Amino acid sequence: MRPVFLLFPVLAILAPSSHAAAEGAAAALASDSKVSFYKSIRPLLQAKCHGCHQPAKAKGDYIMTDFAKLLVGGRDGEAVVPHDPEKSNLLKTITPHDGKADMPKGGDPLAAADVDLIRRWISEGAIDDTPANARGHVDAEHPPAYALPPVITSLDYSPDGKWLAISGFHEVILHPVEGSGGGKRLIGLSEKITSVKFSPDGKSLAVTGGLPARMGEVQVWEVDGAKLTLSVPVTFDTVYGASWSPDSTLVAFGCATDKSLRAIDAKTGRQKLFMAGHDDWVLDTCFTIKGDNVVSAGRDMSARLTELATQRFVDNLTSITPGALKGGLSALARHPSRDEFVVGGADGVPQVYRCFRQVERRIGDNSNLIRRFPAMEGRLFAVAYSPDGKRILAASSLDGKGRLNTYSAGYDSALPDNIKAIFQKETAARAPQENAAVEAWQTEGASLLTSTEFPSGLYAAAFSPDGQTIATGGQDGLIRLLNAGDGKITKEFVPVKIDPAAAAAAAAKALADVSPAPAAPAPMVSGGPASEDAAPEQLPAGAEIVKLTVEPASIDFTKSTDFAQILVTAELKGGAALDVTRLVEYHAESSGSPAVITAPAATGPPVRITARGVARPLNDGSGTLRISLGGQSATIPVKTAGTAGALSVDYISEVTPVLSRLGCNAGTCHGAKDGKAGFKLSLRGYDPIFDLRSFTDDIKGRRTNAASPDDSGDKTGRGQLPHPALLDRRRGQSEL
Repeated sequence: MRPVFLLFPVLAILAPSSHAAAEGAAAALASDSKVSFYKSIRPLLQAKCHGCHQPAKAKGDYIMTDFAKLLVGGRDGEAVVPHDPEKSNLLKTITPHDGKADMPKGGDPLAAADVDLIRRWISEGAIDDTPANARGHVDAEHPPAYALPPVITSLDYSPDGKWLAISGFHEVILHPVEGSGGGKRLIGLSEKITSVKFSPDGKSLAVTGGLPARMGEVQVWEVDGAKLTLSVPVTFDTVYGASWSPDSTLVAFGCATDKSLRAIDAKTGRQKLFMAGHDDWVLDTCFTIKGDNVVSAGRDMSARLTELATQRFVDNLTSITPGALKGGLSALARHPSRDEFVVGGADGVPQVYRCFRQVERRIGDNSNLIRRFPAMEGRLFAVAYSPDGKRILAASSLDGKGRLNTYSAGYDSALPDNIKAIFQKETAARAPQENAAVEAWQTEGASLLTSTEFPSGLYAAAFSPDGQTIATGGQDGLIRLLNAGDGKITKEFVPVKIDPAAAAAAAAKALADVSPAPAAPAPMVSGGPASEDAAPEQLPAGAEIVKLTVEPASIDFTKSTDFAQILVTAELKGGAALDVTRLVEYHAESSGSPAVITAPAATGPPVRITARGVARPLNDGSGTLRISLGGQSATIPVKTAGTAGALSVDYISEVTPVLSRLGCNAGTCHGAKDGKAGFKLSLRGYDPIFDLRSFTDDIKGRRTNAASPDDSGDKTGRGQLPHPALLDRRRGQSEL
């Protein structure tokens, strides 16, 4: 499976990508080269058109996410006529007249430079230069097919308790709480779903996500009709943490690219709030009881309060004391009837804060903290209050295992006068017994009720509307239902249909759509010089070879990723030795016996050897490899096995060297102190446990996708996504 690569905005104000598109348009116009659809035109259409013209919401019967349909047009006829801009209806609808244009509907017209760029692209033949492996293959007519369950990053109960919304790959599954049939599949443009949230009135479902490293999207779906009513693109990366205003009119969410908190009108998509006061990705949000303020939490270790009407940052609610919060915050939830919220993150400690300060801020204090609960192992990815507000749940993940704890929240959150008096003092002026009194109050009644261990990391958890059941999901793609009273698992199920055959067929079709026609069977030795800039090698004039020596003395491959560097040394008459690895010929031994290079599982030799002498297995088989040059030859035995079986890859010995060779964990890239673009690895791979967690667990498994490995975060390494550090690297390497 591969995702729909494009995403689509409604209003330019919501998509800073339009600014990047404008810069790209200016650069393209200044260039003498042909206009690139993929680099220049596609971002413009994303930023202005695709929100209303996609498979799930095809206004005017016009779909612009599929290139063929982009050309054909909708009800108004042919949209793009190659080489003829004047006959292209698309150009007519986007060209302003007296400052107004027919499209985008309800938005500002495209800039003159953007219109000129599209005109030039059409004049040049309207060529589609989208990389084959960047085209999408998933929509409502071609739904995801699963060989493995997808990672569950979010789930939510509908207010009436009838539906459980579950994140999938490229879709949200509405699963009926009673029974297992009659579910709905909400398939949109976002391949990565980061949050799902029902509106308080139960009529709508907000979904955040996007295409990692390309765009973010907010979707609003009508629950009863399973109909997409709004698709709003936002920034250059996935967006997070959807929450609804109490009146079900606004949706708030957090952004990664510009570290902003935003809120939009759930019907029109118009932006109502923008606050860029965070220092890192904003991962979750919630409205206050009256809906006049929004709380946001992020990787900058802070939860912040923003006033909706003025879009003004009001307060940093969590402590600004170094070490008070030891890691980024990834989840928060508001109390059902009080302006208090529970927050959790990388330090594994659930904590409850008040939304509005009762004591004047003093440097070093933590006076908004109401309760701190016992720490859990791993990072917290989900927190929630029970409907009656008397219990709190927290879900964690660490090294492939998860835990769900519930705590008592029946404490009195009112700030006692004696504690208030202590908070009014400078921290340095407080006596030890006063600090002890604060600690005792902030932990009083924060008792553990239940604790349940899971064989897989947890990323999502929610109480049912009646408070009797807890639903959880995470790394292994299973939904588990727990009795909220004792924490015991009562039911578990996979929320999607697992059909390996259908998944294989879909993957094969996707591969056929992006791959060239099959080539002739690969020869034993790949052609071409050892490197593109290397001059052809040859023996010295008059050299006479008397013996060839080959290392290694034998080749024994046990899995498909094995390889061996063959070194061939020629002993010349006179005693000199010469490396002739790139000059020799390799072939199967056949003299005096049947061909002994055999391949029981397939035809052809079991190995392939590059011009540099690197041997890799092709099939299971065994035999003898003859190496010849200058009338001399040598043989080595070859045996290959495990090429057709399940591949087991060791992270430390096989993956880390690839990352090091590509420079991913170098100090100038993701091995830097703060990483790059939100992704950090240990310097030169010195801490493989940290690195493995970064790949598989960070931000709810953002960088790995077991249900569709080809859509994992390593797309940048395989040339499917732009990556500045890898622009000069050859694509198609087998390591990736």
